[in-house]
Parts: sequence; structure tokens; C-alpha cells
Amino acid sequence: MSRSVRALAAALLLGPWSGPADGAPPPFEELLANLKSPNAKTRQAAAQALGQSRRREAVTPLAAMVRDPEPKVRLEVARALRELRDPDALPAIVTSLEDGDVRVRLEAIAALVELYVEPERRTPVGRFLAFFSDDQPGTMVSPYVKVDASVHRGLATALRDEERDVRREAAVALGTLAGRPAIADVVAALDDPDASVRGASVTALARIGTADEGKVLIPLLADESTDVRDRVMNALATLRVREAGPALRQMYESSRQKEMSLRLLTCLSRLGDPNQADLFRVLVQDPDPEHRRLAVEGLGRTAGPELLSAFKKDFQRERNEELKLAYAFALTRLGDRAFVDTVVLSLPSRTLGRRCEGYLIEIGREVMSDLYPYLSDPDPSIRAALCDILAEMGDPDAVAHLTPLVGDPNAEVADRANRAVEHLRRLEQAPAGK
Repeated sequence: MSRSVRALAAALLLGPWSGPADGAPPPFEELLANLKSPNAKTRQAAAQALGQSRRREAVTPLAAMVRDPEPKVRLEVARALRELRDPDALPAIVTSLEDGDVRVRLEAIAALVELYVEPERRTPVGRFLAFFSDDQPGTMVSPYVKVDASVHRGLATALRDEERDVRREAAVALGTLAGRPAIADVVAALDDPDASVRGASVTALARIGTADEGKVLIPLLADESTDVRDRVMNALATLRVREAGPALRQMYESSRQKEMSLRLLTCLSRLGDPNQADLFRVLVQDPDPEHRRLAVEGLGRTAGPELLSAFKKDFQRERNEELKLAYAFALTRLGDRAFVDTVVLSLPSRTLGRRCEGYLIEIGREVMSDLYPYLSDPDPSIRAALCDILAEMGDPDAVAHLTPLVGDPNAEVADRANRAVEHLRRLEQAPAGK
């Protein structure tokens, strides 16, 4: 039987050929061809599959589709480019910020964030919501990562979008992506008619602004939205806007609600305004331990060495562990480094460990030399926590002290030390001004 006859017989037995076996994904080249199909559903399916392929070669053909006439196709293209997370997709994603479909614009904002910040691998919806929750101040681009100027420009324009959700997420993204070049646009967004946009802009300003720029937040202490007012208090405290002291003090003294009084006092304590020291001196005798703690912390930030002697006595007499820790923080701030010991040894505490980390990071590089001896502490949880703290302080001088811990017998310590060393080395290599 000739070869042609055998082929014809096989074709008759098997029936007409219809492409890949059922369930098998189409070949990559076929997906690229399908992007040019006259059928919108075919183009949409091809874009989705190319995003899932994770192949860099898909970026260029997908980028060419951001102006497809069909909104569902453009949405799938934006999703695909988000999944690929390739810098070459940046111009196309920025273009999508001006898409006529609000879903595409929102997807483009998410894609820009995930291009620079490593997302947690959750469900797509959960991942999106997590990234755009500005209640997570830790979510921010690494200081050694350079964000392209077109990203900040595009997000600044999105702050004036007709859709509230786009404006809000643009504000959150600018805070996440160190959008310092767009600071004027963020300030302008504080006047947005929508409270959620104002709130997101307040938080963005807290991340990228300065104490001087933060003064524009003081009038928003009277905002009609409770959420905005709460964010303003947090932002004023974060930026240490001392000029807010009088307004906050007046609100505190006129407040009749315990919860609000505590929020206001927390903000006053963190401001570091010396003009509020008289209030703290009164409250340090308050019967409420939470008020006393905030007063002690406030005096640690505003008073001078003249309080050292009295605070040492109070520290020795105090039985409340939380208050004792606050005294240790204040004494360290006031210049007695011996009390670093109390703060460091409390790092493993489930209830107070995070506060200890915050205390040490706030005090900053001036206590770094006091922390180095504890890198050999027998408790691995102390060694591990200090790796994170020294990395956060951002001084490359710590690398020499952290490097031996990369070989620590405790795996968690070794991993954290390795991450801290890499982080600090990248900071050192970052261009000046970053």
C-alpha cells in the first residue's frame, strides 16, 4: 500500500483533525494568532491564556492590544499584563490608566503596584483588596526601587478621574509607590468631595510627605467623616506635625468620649510637641494606666535629661509591665542607653513585642551600637527580631554585624539575617537621592 493511500485510510478512520487534544492548551503561536481574530471572544480567551503562560514573549503582542475596540478584551489584556509583571509592559499599562472602561483603569492601577511591589499570593480578589487597603502602612515599595516617572504622572492624572474608586486607588497607589513627585496632586485631592478619596489621600501624604507639608492636614481634623479624621490624626502623628498640637489639645480637653480622648492623646504623645509636656506631666499621675503610658512616652519625646532621675525611680517602682516598658523607652530616648536592655529582652513577648520593635525603630540609628551585642543572645527570637529592626533602620554599617548570622544554627534567624543583609546592600548601592 502506498504512503498516500495509508494516509488517506488513517484520515478516514480518525475523522477530521480539529487541533490539539481536548483539554490541552493551544500552542503559544496559535494564541498569538488568536489575538488578531475578528472574534472578540477569541481575542479575549487568547489574552487570558497568554497571561497565564507567564512567557515574556507575550508582552509585546499583548501591549499592542490595549486599544482593542472591545472593552472585555482590553480588560483581559490588562489582567494578562498584570500577571506577567514584566517591566516592558509599563508603557501599555500606563496607557490603560486612561481607558474608557473603569474596570480597565482599576486593573491598570493594580498592575502598576504589583510591577514594583511583590504581592502576596492570595486569591485575585483578596490580593487586590489587600494591596489597596491603606490601613497597611507596611505595604510600600522598597526604597532602592526606582519607580518610572510615567507611573507617578499617570497616577497623578488618575487622582482627577471621574470615578471615585479610581481616584481612591490612585491615591493609595501613590502612597505605596513613593509618589513624592506627585505630592502637589495628593494635597489637592484632600479637597475631593468623596470621603474615601480624602481618606486615602491623607494616608498617602503620611507616607510621602514631610512635617511641613503635613500642616495642610490640620483643618481636616474637623472633617465630616470619622474615618478621615482618624486618618488625619494618624498622619499628623506619623509626620510629627507639631503645629497640630494646639488643635489636638483643644479637642482632647473638650472630648467627653473615652475612646476619642484616647485617640487624641495617642496622637499628641507621638507628635513630640514640647508645648504639650505640661499635659503629660499631669497625666503621668493619672489612675488610667493607658493614659499614664502615653504620658510617659510623650515625655520621652518632649522632655530633657532633667527627668532621668525621677523616671528611674518610677521605673523601679512600677509593677505594670506595659508601663515599665514605656519608662524604659522614655529613659532610652532621654539618653540612658542601659534601658535598651529592657526593651530588647521584651521583643519575644506576644503582647508587647511589636511595641518594642516600634520603640527601637523610632529611637533609630543612635542605639544601633547598643543593639549589636544582642545579636549573639541565646534566644533566637531576639536575634531574628533584631535582624528585621536593623534592616528597617537602613544603615549599611549593620551588614558586618548581621553577616555572621546568615550561618546561624536557627533557620529562621539565618533567613532573616540573609534578607536583612541583602536589603541593606541594595540600599547602599541605590543611586543618591533614592
